[in-house]
Amino acid sequence: MVEQEASRLIESLFESWGPSLARYAYRATGSRELADDLVQEAFMALYRELRLDKKIENPRGWTLSVVRHHISKYERSLRRHGEQLEPSENMEAFQAAPILPTSPEDDLTALFSVLSDREEEVVLLRMESLRYREIADQLGISIKSVGSLLARALRKLHLTAKAKAMGRPIPSRKERHVPETLQ
Repeated sequence: MVEQEASRLIESLFESWGPSLARYAYRATGSRELADDLVQEAFMALYRELRLDKKIENPRGWTLSVVRHHISKYERSLRRHGEQLEPSENMEAFQAAPILPTSPEDDLTALFSVLSDREEEVVLLRMESLRYREIADQLGISIKSVGSLLARALRKLHLTAKAKAMGRPIPSRKERHVPETLQ
C-alpha cells in the first residue's frame, strides 16, 4: 500500500475507532496513559503492516487484537513481578478523592465486577454501537455466542443492580469463583 493511502486509512480509522479502542483499553487496564500507549502501538503496528503491503481484511478487529495481546503481555509481566492488574482498584486509585455519594462511574465499575472478562468485552463493544457481526468478527466467536454472552451479561447486570438497590453487597468476580470450601 502506498504511504499516502496507508496514512489516510490510519487517520480515518483512528478518528472513528480510536476513541472506542482507548475506552476499551482503559477499562481493561485502569490507566489512561497505558490505554493511550496501547492504542498508539496498535495503530503504529497497523501502519507498519500496511506499508509492507500486508492484506488486513478487518482493521478494527486487527487493532483490537493487538491491544488485547498487549494487555495480556502487560498482565503477564505484572504477574512475573508478583503484581496483578486490578482494573476496578486502579480506577478507584485514579480518582483524586472519593466522591460521595458514589459517582455513576463507580456504580458501573461495581456492576461490571460481576461479569466474566469475555462478557465484559462483549458489553463494552456493544456499548460502542458495534453490531453482533462486528463483535463476533473482532473477538473471533460466532454471532450466536455474542448473543448468548450479551444476554447472560445483561441478566447478571440486572440482578446485580437489583441487589444493589435493595442494599445487598455486590460480589466481585473473584468472590464468585472461589468455592466456599476453599475460603
